[in-house]
Amino acid sequence: MRGVRLSDGRVVGGILILLGVFALVEGRRVYALREQMVAGAVVGDDTFPIIVGLGLLLLGGAAAFGRLPSVKVTLPRGPERARMLWGAGLLTGYWLILPYLGYTGSTALVSTGLYRAMGGYRWPLAILLGGLTTGLLFLLFRVWLRQPLPTGWLGL
Repeated sequence: MRGVRLSDGRVVGGILILLGVFALVEGRRVYALREQMVAGAVVGDDTFPIIVGLGLLLLGGAAAFGRLPSVKVTLPRGPERARMLWGAGLLTGYWLILPYLGYTGSTALVSTGLYRAMGGYRWPLAILLGGLTTGLLFLLFRVWLRQPLPTGWLGL
């Protein structure tokens, strides 16, 4: 008796479909809470899990039941590897310095470093883009969405 062998696409597709179902169930649960608390709201905490769940279902279906092209995966070398390691190091550093420098200071430093290391921008442009990114994210999260952000030692 021969065993049934699943292809990688079917396994990955099944996992993505399962995650999509979990996301949709969570979105539906949060939707019910929103309807009870804030009647008539168009967008709420349920929107993002529902969008992610639908996307995962589509991708999972494509992976499980479609024909995916076979690709050869190789580990990055040279400059590509250096950019990836710098990015991972900067994001780890962001996680470490966020409680001390606060959101604004650490985001400005790390986003500037990411623009420089991963994007290859010169320092003046990396500093400008890092400042713009920090300002826009602060405007979005702190001012418009009124989310509490870590202030750090400087209180910013």
